[in-house]
Amino acid sequence: MQGILIDVLNESLQVRMKIPVTHSGYPWARAQRMVQVGEADAFVTVPTPERKTYTNVSTEPVVIATFTIFVKKGYPKAEALKKIKTPSELKGYRIGHYLGSGWAEKNLAGMKPDLTSSLDLTLKKLAAGRFDVFTDVSQVVRYRIKELGFENQIIELPNIIDSSTFNLCIRKNSQYADIIPRFDETIRKMREEGKLQEIYDKY
Repeated sequence: MQGILIDVLNESLQVRMKIPVTHSGYPWARAQRMVQVGEADAFVTVPTPERKTYTNVSTEPVVIATFTIFVKKGYPKAEALKKIKTPSELKGYRIGHYLGSGWAEKNLAGMKPDLTSSLDLTLKKLAAGRFDVFTDVSQVVRYRIKELGFENQIIELPNIIDSSTFNLCIRKNSQYADIIPRFDETIRKMREEGKLQEIYDKY
């Protein structure tokens, strides 16, 4: 497991707060379920009302996520997509996404997206032309495109159609449920020192 979220959590929780952390990757719907039922302590994501029912959420964001549009290179309607400013304007396009995304459930409702079990599988289907458009967290998708070797097959359009904070969400009955105030203070300190930006810049 690697990426912006991993690096921020390692620096804040392990290095500064001396709390050991194990990162595990699962299909997103399953990952959330694992926290709900006590098989994992926490995840970092958009703090939706549903997620707040079973987790304590940090005040300080781990990262401010921007949502942009990704298409297969050479997609003929790319210029028209560059004018889009909100997710609702994607109606009429063939959209791909993955199971467990609260953002997709909220913003793509009624658009019948082609859902896969994971981000990687969604990107593979986009590269293969199985649908037209995928929109998700820019920072995460850019990194996965690079890791999967799709830089010459998938392009990102410049317009930001949404933004949201990604926060640390710890299960309410976890042994670590009470560390949120210390975590917030640690993140604030990392921001003031420029350490957060240093991590972001790597990606």
